[in-house]
Amino acid sequence: MGNDRPIRVACWIKFLEFKNCVHNSINASHHKWKCPGCRQSIIFWGSKKEIPFAHIKTNLETMNVDKEVFFDWIKENC
Repeated sequence: MGNDRPIRVACWIKFLEFKNCVHNSINASHHKWKCPGCRQSIIFWGSKKEIPFAHIKTNLETMNVDKEVFFDWIKENC
């Protein structure tokens, strides 16, 4: 699995829900979520079908989640 491939929005949302994150709001095309223990909100383009991995990577860093852990989760759940 390539580390730079886009991630489907539905899969990303499923991961956020798995991590007990809560959807706060939608501002234009950006969705805003708050995750337990995160220093800032998780923001992404919810109006698109896929999210560029660079955006996912930044949000994973905010969540303190290793990208390999995320890829392993995707293999099992998406």
